[in-house]
Amino acid sequence: MGKLKVYITKFIRKIGGKIMTKYQIEKEKARQEAIEWQRNFDEHNLSWYELYMQQIRFEKLARQFGLRKEFRENGII
Repeated sequence: MGKLKVYITKFIRKIGGKIMTKYQIEKEKARQEAIEWQRNFDEHNLSWYELYMQQIRFEKLARQFGLRKEFRENGII
């Protein structure tokens, strides 16, 4: 729980101190996770199944938080 609190505090400072809803925070976490996954993709040695499972996971996050267009444009899904 401590790491999450630090992450949220840093994120709130980054956006100018605005208070965000839980939905907005989770959406940004999903976006950052996708960015990190894409950035570190070449370091992973994934089987086809693992790659498929990651794609399903990111598709679910994209639908949940309205990020489908963004994830498609960036080659995440």
